[in-house]
Amino acid sequence: MIQSKIIIYFFCRKFFYFISLLSLCFAMPLFGAGIALMEQSVKEMGQAFSGAPTNFDDASMVFFNPAAMSQSKTRLVSIAGYIVAPSVNFHNESSHFGPASRGIPLLGNNGGNSGNLAFIPNIYYVHPLTTRITLGFGFNTLFGMKNSYDSGWKGRYQALDSEIRNANFNPSLAFKVTENFSLGVGFNVQYMQAILTNAIDFGAICVRFRNPSQCLSEGSLPQLNDGHVSLKGDSVGFGYNFGAFYTINPNTRVGVSYRSRISHDINSKANFSVPDNALVFTRGGQFVDTHAQSSVTLPDNVLFGFSHRITPQWTLSADAMWTNWSLIRELKTDFASAQRDDALTLNWHNTWRLAVGVNYQPESNKWALRSGFAYDQSPVSGAHLRSPRIPDGDRYWFTLGLSYALFKNINIHAAYAHLFVNDLAINRQGTSGDFLNGQYSEQFNIGGLQLDWRF
Repeated sequence: MIQSKIIIYFFCRKFFYFISLLSLCFAMPLFGAGIALMEQSVKEMGQAFSGAPTNFDDASMVFFNPAAMSQSKTRLVSIAGYIVAPSVNFHNESSHFGPASRGIPLLGNNGGNSGNLAFIPNIYYVHPLTTRITLGFGFNTLFGMKNSYDSGWKGRYQALDSEIRNANFNPSLAFKVTENFSLGVGFNVQYMQAILTNAIDFGAICVRFRNPSQCLSEGSLPQLNDGHVSLKGDSVGFGYNFGAFYTINPNTRVGVSYRSRISHDINSKANFSVPDNALVFTRGGQFVDTHAQSSVTLPDNVLFGFSHRITPQWTLSADAMWTNWSLIRELKTDFASAQRDDALTLNWHNTWRLAVGVNYQPESNKWALRSGFAYDQSPVSGAHLRSPRIPDGDRYWFTLGLSYALFKNINIHAAYAHLFVNDLAINRQGTSGDFLNGQYSEQFNIGGLQLDWRF
């Protein structure tokens, strides 16, 4: 049993590492609440994903609701790609080192734009086996984020580079129970890679554990004698999803789907860079290169959807998604050396994402226009729990989309989304006695193209 798990792990690691490099070849910031990615269908993005659980027009139903695959009468491939242009900037207010009453300002700049241009692909395939059984496959990215700050910014002791890469393979099966009611189930094999870096204030460590006058003579004072640590590791996890699809009448559909939580045990390598005048602190086995392990459980969610054709041309859609973010209380790293374990407290809470959209398709069926709006709640509880690694806040989506039938069996979709985010306060204490205090301003622009081919 153990040997088979080892074989599965190394096979998945090699396969998904190659795919994750392909799908995350640009730096990835976070686009949905927490670290979730909503970009699974360009067609559905045009209406803020509001019709996703009841959609069977493109193959993204493999992800959103596998039960809807039973409505496909032909083989269907959907290939999509998204370009994301984020702007994420920190604005300092009163960041300081030491107690607020007698602290000194943190040195450095504001970190620059920590978001970078990103590309996200996904591909889905649906294949009817019989009149009642349909098979589907999906390859996508469910979670991910990356932010990178200037090396000398004020919050360098809390975060420099933070990255999560995720690649998910999702085979699925649908069964048509009746002409109006279907069930679907899927299995998920998920690869995750995490990279975290930050500076270490060896000056602050020196004055805490040695004679301050000796630290002064060695030039080892707070904020003036920095080291560096990086952690890089990966993991393979397994999960499942299932859904139900029901046609109330020819104009009205409802759908619900569940996606399970997935646990990851990330085996990492920690690499430390220590200034020469701070090597004394490595003699006890701390701040030396070592192995480390972190555990995280990515949340489960439930998605409810409704769509109704008001007239032959106009369709209204709405959905609601609940996500169990309260599973993530802290991100803890256990080191194999004498290094003290590190814990990033998050205390996230559960969230809702609510969306509504409208679709217009003329009688020619040659093209369609759509638009949508969504409110995406953040799991972050407050300024003191907001981390510069994940400076998350509530998001408001406004989207536009267009579909065009190139041929009878080939459609293309284009969509644009702008994400509004209110200014986000941060007042976070780091482990070296630093307090990062200020505001984040964020906005996101997303564009996508998709090809659907029925054959």
